[in-house]
Amino acid sequence: MKIKIPIGKVILLFISMTLAGCLGIEERIILPTETTLPTSTSPPTQTPLPSATITSLPSPTPSQTPLPSPPQEAPVQVIPLTGPIASPDAQISGMAWYGDTLVILPQYPEKIFPKTGAASVFALSKQDILDYLSGSLIGPLTPFRLSFQAPNFAAQIPGYEGFEGIAFDGELVFLTIEANHQGSMQGFLISGEIQPDLNQIRLDPTSLTEIPLPVQIFNYAYETLLIADGQALTIFEANGTELNPNPSAFSIERSSLTPSLVEFSNIEYRLTDATALDENGRFWVMNIFMPIEFWLYTDSDPLFEKYGQGETHSEHMNVERMLELQYDGESYSLTENEPVQLELIDEFNSRNWEALVILEDMGFLAMTDTYPETILGFIPFLEN
Repeated sequence: MKIKIPIGKVILLFISMTLAGCLGIEERIILPTETTLPTSTSPPTQTPLPSATITSLPSPTPSQTPLPSPPQEAPVQVIPLTGPIASPDAQISGMAWYGDTLVILPQYPEKIFPKTGAASVFALSKQDILDYLSGSLIGPLTPFRLSFQAPNFAAQIPGYEGFEGIAFDGELVFLTIEANHQGSMQGFLISGEIQPDLNQIRLDPTSLTEIPLPVQIFNYAYETLLIADGQALTIFEANGTELNPNPSAFSIERSSLTPSLVEFSNIEYRLTDATALDENGRFWVMNIFMPIEFWLYTDSDPLFEKYGQGETHSEHMNVERMLELQYDGESYSLTENEPVQLELIDEFNSRNWEALVILEDMGFLAMTDTYPETILGFIPFLEN
């Protein structure tokens, strides 16, 4: 089936295109084709109705199959935060568990405290999060600061646009970096170490490695980062059929720092972060569409066609969902589990989810980057 787009959504899409044009974004979108009605100068010839009298209407046949109910959508419980991280200017790009500590990565750690120039990332105790959700701790929660020691990437990488993803392998930390040099996008990986006392993260400048991009799309590189068997795994941000005919992911060996191509499949919309792999190689990725990113629009999404759209997803144009994937060491594939669709607000309050982890056996924690504000949300697992 094709996704139905009401006229109001088409108008919203046009506004988004106009706004993006004002920002200098040169992209295109293929809107659904409109059918032109034939013109006629005279009404069509009508056939007279038969004179027989209809005495009753037929009853519905019992064999008719009822329409399937829409899939259940997951609610989002907001966990209030305070401090510098609560500002939309923090631009949260990713987060990952280091033991029982949730480390939260701003896009520009060096800009969090501009007056002092102290580059920082932030962290929350898992126990504080659990206590808040159980009601034994009253919010808002205040993340604590970790010193972030890194080279001056603004000088070292032309077009540096900050950090996008973070993942831990013991005390090793891996991060992705995005750059836009004179209109050409670039993606990088860098590694370092976290001190066990959570006082500091220090990056190794010699580990900086460029990751090839499968296609050039404004502002897109590698936001999804995870670890498997000593390898850093990255997945490109946009893998839709029309935008990226050759979707790809890469694995980077810790010792050689050489990127190797990994087979990937087309998935519509953006992939912005991933949970850690479980013992079976399974993990979840955040998959979103904001109408302002009109170039990601599609009128045919295989996952909605297979599983259906939740109540709010059938009413609004934006997409906020999580997909479960499996990595077997050579390629990625979607699992048999249905996508988890979130309860939407509306098109004008699309949540730019860019950070995702699993919280024990309870559900997910996700964070937004800037839009509509900085949000830390808890998303419970749905009951089958």
